Amino acid sequence: MRPLLVDTAKPSIRTAKLVIGKNLIKIFIAGTFIGLFHVYDIWVGAVLAVYLGISLWRGWNKDPEEGRVVLTGTLLSGGLGVCCELWGIYFGHWEYHDLGSREFPFWLPFAWALAFTFIYRLEKNLFLALALTNESQKWIVALAMVMIFPTLGEIITINLGVWTYYWPYQIFGVPLLAIILLMVFHSGVNFLMTVICKTRSWPNLVFNP
Repeated sequence: MRPLLVDTAKPSIRTAKLVIGKNLIKIFIAGTFIGLFHVYDIWVGAVLAVYLGISLWRGWNKDPEEGRVVLTGTLLSGGLGVCCELWGIYFGHWEYHDLGSREFPFWLPFAWALAFTFIYRLEKNLFLALALTNESQKWIVALAMVMIFPTLGEIITINLGVWTYYWPYQIFGVPLLAIILLMVFHSGVNFLMTVICKTRSWPNLVFNP
Protein backbone atom coordinates (compact mmCIF):
# COMPACT_ATOMS: atom_id res chain seq x y z
CA MET A 1 0.00 0.00 0.00
CA ARG A 2 1.42 3.35 -1.00
CA PRO A 3 2.12 5.85 1.82
CA LEU A 4 -0.22 8.78 2.21
CA LEU A 5 1.38 12.00 1.06
CA VAL A 6 0.95 14.78 3.62
CA ASP A 7 0.81 18.31 2.30
CA THR A 8 3.61 20.47 3.73
CA ALA A 9 2.70 23.76 2.03
CA LYS A 10 2.28 26.93 4.05
CA PRO A 11 -1.24 27.93 5.10
CA SER A 12 -3.06 30.05 2.53
CA ILE A 13 -6.02 32.07 3.83
CA ARG A 14 -6.72 33.21 0.27
CA THR A 15 -7.03 29.61 -0.92
CA ALA A 16 -9.23 28.75 2.06
CA LYS A 17 -11.53 31.67 1.20
CA LEU A 18 -11.74 30.46 -2.40
CA VAL A 19 -12.64 26.96 -1.20
CA ILE A 20 -15.39 28.31 1.06
CA GLY A 21 -16.70 30.65 -1.64
CA LYS A 22 -16.81 27.89 -4.25
CA ASN A 23 -18.70 25.60 -1.90
CA LEU A 24 -21.15 28.33 -0.90
CA ILE A 25 -22.03 28.64 -4.58
CA LYS A 26 -22.43 24.86 -4.82
CA ILE A 27 -24.77 24.65 -1.84
CA PHE A 28 -26.81 27.57 -3.17
CA ILE A 29 -27.19 25.92 -6.58
CA ALA A 30 -28.07 22.52 -5.07
CA GLY A 31 -30.57 23.98 -2.62
CA THR A 32 -32.19 26.15 -5.27
CA PHE A 33 -32.43 23.23 -7.71
CA ILE A 34 -34.15 21.00 -5.15
CA GLY A 35 -36.35 23.86 -3.97
CA LEU A 36 -37.55 24.92 -7.40
CA PHE A 37 -38.17 21.43 -8.74
CA HIS A 38 -39.14 19.47 -5.60
CA VAL A 39 -42.66 18.88 -6.95
CA TYR A 40 -41.01 16.64 -9.58
CA ASP A 41 -39.21 14.68 -6.90
CA ILE A 42 -38.64 11.53 -8.97
CA TRP A 43 -36.77 13.59 -11.58
CA VAL A 44 -34.84 15.47 -8.94
CA GLY A 45 -33.88 12.07 -7.51
CA ALA A 46 -32.77 10.87 -10.94
CA VAL A 47 -30.59 13.94 -11.48
CA LEU A 48 -28.98 13.59 -8.04
CA ALA A 49 -28.43 9.85 -8.58
CA VAL A 50 -26.69 10.45 -11.92
CA TYR A 51 -24.57 13.24 -10.46
CA LEU A 52 -23.61 11.05 -7.50
CA GLY A 53 -22.68 8.14 -9.75
CA ILE A 54 -20.52 10.30 -12.01
CA SER A 55 -18.83 11.92 -9.01
CA LEU A 56 -18.01 8.56 -7.40
CA TRP A 57 -16.82 7.07 -10.69
CA ARG A 58 -14.51 9.99 -11.42
CA GLY A 59 -13.12 9.93 -7.90
CA TRP A 60 -12.48 6.19 -8.08
CA ASN A 61 -10.69 6.47 -11.43
CA LYS A 62 -8.55 9.33 -10.15
CA ASP A 63 -7.55 7.60 -6.90
CA PRO A 64 -9.01 4.15 -6.12
CA GLU A 65 -7.87 4.26 -2.48
CA GLU A 66 -9.61 7.55 -1.83
CA GLY A 67 -12.55 6.41 -3.98
CA ARG A 68 -13.01 3.41 -1.69
CA VAL A 69 -13.16 5.69 1.35
CA VAL A 70 -15.60 8.10 -0.28
CA LEU A 71 -17.86 5.26 -1.46
CA THR A 72 -17.95 3.81 2.05
CA GLY A 73 -18.80 7.16 3.61
CA THR A 74 -21.42 7.82 0.94
CA LEU A 75 -23.23 4.55 1.64
CA LEU A 76 -22.96 5.11 5.39
CA SER A 77 -24.31 8.65 5.21
CA GLY A 78 -27.10 7.70 2.82
CA GLY A 79 -28.24 4.76 4.92
CA LEU A 80 -28.13 6.53 8.27
CA GLY A 81 -29.70 9.64 6.77
CA VAL A 82 -32.68 7.65 5.52
CA CYS A 83 -33.13 6.14 9.00
CA CYS A 84 -33.16 9.63 10.54
CA GLU A 85 -35.67 10.85 7.97
CA LEU A 86 -38.02 7.92 8.56
CA TRP A 87 -37.86 8.57 12.31
CA GLY A 88 -38.57 12.30 11.94
CA ILE A 89 -41.40 11.85 9.47
CA TYR A 90 -43.03 9.03 11.46
CA PHE A 91 -43.08 11.04 14.70
CA GLY A 92 -44.20 14.25 12.97
CA HIS A 93 -41.06 16.29 13.64
CA TRP A 94 -41.02 17.50 10.03
CA GLU A 95 -43.08 17.12 6.87
CA TYR A 96 -42.24 17.16 3.15
CA HIS A 97 -44.66 18.94 0.85
CA ASP A 98 -46.14 18.41 -2.64
CA LEU A 99 -45.72 14.62 -2.65
CA GLY A 100 -49.33 13.62 -3.13
CA SER A 101 -50.10 10.57 -0.98
CA ARG A 102 -46.41 9.93 -0.21
CA GLU A 103 -44.41 11.30 2.71
CA PHE A 104 -40.87 10.41 1.61
CA PRO A 105 -39.26 12.14 -1.42
CA PHE A 106 -37.40 10.02 -3.97
CA TRP A 107 -34.42 12.36 -3.95
CA LEU A 108 -33.79 12.21 -0.21
CA PRO A 109 -31.38 9.21 -0.03
CA PHE A 110 -29.21 10.72 -2.76
CA ALA A 111 -29.18 14.09 -1.01
CA TRP A 112 -27.86 12.46 2.17
CA ALA A 113 -25.27 10.51 0.18
CA LEU A 114 -24.14 13.64 -1.65
CA ALA A 115 -23.92 15.49 1.67
CA PHE A 116 -21.03 13.22 2.61
CA THR A 117 -19.12 13.75 -0.65
CA PHE A 118 -19.68 17.49 -0.38
CA ILE A 119 -18.50 17.79 3.22
CA TYR A 120 -15.60 15.37 2.71
CA ARG A 121 -14.16 17.34 -0.21
CA LEU A 122 -14.78 20.64 1.56
CA GLU A 123 -12.90 19.47 4.64
CA LYS A 124 -10.09 17.93 2.60
CA ASN A 125 -9.54 21.10 0.57
CA LEU A 126 -9.64 23.29 3.69
CA PHE A 127 -7.18 21.06 5.53
CA LEU A 128 -4.83 21.36 2.55
CA ALA A 129 -5.34 25.10 2.15
CA LEU A 130 -4.69 25.75 5.84
CA ALA A 131 -1.96 23.08 6.07
CA LEU A 132 -3.64 21.57 9.12
CA THR A 133 -1.98 18.62 10.82
CA ASN A 134 -3.23 19.10 14.39
CA GLU A 135 -6.24 16.86 15.07
CA SER A 136 -7.92 19.38 17.38
CA GLN A 137 -7.70 22.10 14.74
CA LYS A 138 -9.11 19.74 12.13
CA TRP A 139 -12.10 18.90 14.33
CA ILE A 140 -12.78 22.60 14.99
CA VAL A 141 -12.78 23.34 11.26
CA ALA A 142 -14.90 20.25 10.54
CA LEU A 143 -17.47 21.19 13.20
CA ALA A 144 -17.72 24.71 11.80
CA MET A 145 -18.30 23.37 8.29
CA VAL A 146 -20.98 20.85 9.33
CA MET A 147 -22.75 23.60 11.25
CA ILE A 148 -22.75 26.20 8.47
CA PHE A 149 -23.17 24.39 5.15
CA PRO A 150 -25.93 21.83 5.90
CA THR A 151 -27.86 24.53 7.77
CA LEU A 152 -27.55 26.91 4.82
CA GLY A 153 -28.77 24.19 2.45
CA GLU A 154 -31.78 23.56 4.66
CA ILE A 155 -32.60 27.26 4.92
CA ILE A 156 -32.70 27.54 1.12
CA THR A 157 -34.87 24.47 0.55
CA ILE A 158 -37.23 25.16 3.46
CA ASN A 159 -37.89 28.70 2.29
CA LEU A 160 -38.58 27.38 -1.21
CA GLY A 161 -41.36 25.21 0.21
CA VAL A 162 -39.73 21.78 0.25
CA TRP A 163 -40.54 20.92 3.86
CA THR A 164 -41.43 22.27 7.29
CA TYR A 165 -39.96 21.63 10.73
CA TYR A 166 -42.33 21.50 13.70
CA TRP A 167 -39.70 22.15 16.38
CA PRO A 168 -39.55 25.61 18.04
CA TYR A 169 -36.74 28.20 18.22
CA GLN A 170 -36.18 28.44 14.49
CA ILE A 171 -33.70 30.46 12.43
CA PHE A 172 -35.15 31.07 8.95
CA GLY A 173 -37.15 27.87 9.33
CA VAL A 174 -34.36 25.70 10.78
CA PRO A 175 -34.72 24.89 14.50
CA LEU A 176 -31.71 25.15 16.79
CA LEU A 177 -32.23 21.48 17.67
CA ALA A 178 -31.98 20.55 13.99
CA ILE A 179 -28.69 22.44 13.65
CA ILE A 180 -27.29 20.58 16.64
CA LEU A 181 -28.49 17.23 15.29
CA LEU A 182 -26.98 17.96 11.87
CA MET A 183 -23.65 18.62 13.56
CA VAL A 184 -23.95 15.39 15.56
CA PHE A 185 -24.90 13.40 12.47
CA HIS A 186 -22.12 14.58 10.18
CA SER A 187 -19.51 14.54 12.95
CA GLY A 188 -20.68 11.03 13.86
CA VAL A 189 -20.25 9.86 10.27
CA ASN A 190 -16.77 11.39 10.25
CA PHE A 191 -15.94 9.58 13.48
CA LEU A 192 -17.19 6.26 12.10
CA MET A 193 -15.14 6.80 8.93
CA THR A 194 -12.07 7.52 11.07
CA VAL A 195 -12.59 4.25 12.93
CA ILE A 196 -13.15 2.33 9.68
CA CYS A 197 -10.10 3.82 7.98
CA LYS A 198 -7.84 3.16 10.94
CA THR A 199 -9.20 -0.36 11.45
CA ARG A 200 -8.88 -1.22 7.77
CA SER A 201 -5.52 0.60 7.44
CA TRP A 202 -6.90 2.85 4.70
CA PRO A 203 -4.69 5.94 4.38
CA ASN A 204 -6.71 9.11 3.97
CA LEU A 205 -5.93 12.78 4.44
CA VAL A 206 -9.16 13.51 6.34
CA PHE A 207 -9.75 10.32 8.34
CA ASN A 208 -6.38 8.55 8.65
CA PRO A 209 -3.38 10.75 7.67
